[in-house]
Amino acid sequence: MIPQFKCRASSLGKILGGALGKPTEKQLATLAELEEKAATKPLTEKQQSTLAELIAKRDNPPQLSDGAKTYCEEWLKEQIYNRRKEFSNKFTEKGTICEPQGIELVASQMNYGMIAKNEQHFENEYITGTPDLLLPNIVEDIKNSWSVFTFPLFANTLPNSDYFFQLQGYMWLTDRNKAAVNYCLIDAPIEIMDREARSVWFKAGYDGDIDISCYDEVYAKMTYPEIPDTLKIKRFEFDYNHEIIEVIKERVLLCREYIKLITPKEVELKQAA
Repeated sequence: MIPQFKCRASSLGKILGGALGKPTEKQLATLAELEEKAATKPLTEKQQSTLAELIAKRDNPPQLSDGAKTYCEEWLKEQIYNRRKEFSNKFTEKGTICEPQGIELVASQMNYGMIAKNEQHFENEYITGTPDLLLPNIVEDIKNSWSVFTFPLFANTLPNSDYFFQLQGYMWLTDRNKAAVNYCLIDAPIEIMDREARSVWFKAGYDGDIDISCYDEVYAKMTYPEIPDTLKIKRFEFDYNHEIIEVIKERVLLCREYIKLITPKEVELKQAA
């Protein structure tokens, strides 16, 4: 029997694309105010745009994007065939290997003392997830950058909105009101640097043993002993957003309906209690 769909917190960005959820009470109040104003005098260009957006949100029911449908289809295949879709590349590999060093860096810069990676898995009626760090008043995640050029040193807002949704899910699951995403710049592991050096060597048209100068060049690019720790972490903090959680609930229910629609007749779905 296929279990009831629950979205992984790390995949919430995949189901939150497309038409947004129903308008909030505040948005409905703004809509009523703009409609009343439009009846008596011309609206500014910005007000007209806001009015059109709110009317569309009110009159058009939320729908799953193509990306959300693809995610649902992949999830259903995982359940039917009892296989987990795996995704890995050199960027995610570095993130996984360097996670302990990232946690140490965050603990040091935030004066957390000795902290360990959270291993507890959480789930509720709608989502599941395992955050990296769980402290008394905040939940945090570690994102290890591939290089200085992917490290968001100058960003003023979280570069990847998927991480915002992921941490909203973690806050909901762990009953926290604060969250943080920490981008860390950690020395690449030896095995990854060796692989990169071989790639550079062969792309240059050489074969045979790799010259030590090639290793030195790669190591110099992918390790940062001279950089102070304060420049190796970029932190983004934000608060729990109840409206986002309501949209998540709505989207999970839409996903369940879509999964029910596409499930082969030979497969039995677990029904909601």
